[in-house]
Amino acid sequence: MTNQNIEKDKIKFENLYKSFFSDLKNTSIEINTDKISIVEISDTNTDPASVELEFKDDQFLVYFWDGYSLAEIFETENYKEALTIYKKFAKKLAKNLRRY
Repeated sequence: MTNQNIEKDKIKFENLYKSFFSDLKNTSIEINTDKISIVEISDTNTDPASVELEFKDDQFLVYFWDGYSLAEIFETENYKEALTIYKKFAKKLAKNLRRY
């Protein structure tokens, strides 16, 4: 049931990616039924910067990887709250990638 929200909002996630990352050619997005990931494409960094929204065990997990380690994690059962945090982390990732 909740898992369908991610699949249903596929266009919303693609548009978010286009709005924040359109000028960053070294990124990619992957959308599955239970996980959305925006990842920096890097040949030199084995732990690239990324932001992920995952549905697992009736929880939404939002991860922010800063390019060195897991910087932040957020857990909630509320899909709207998870979307808000995901958008915040995606914006933060785009800002960080532009700086470096």
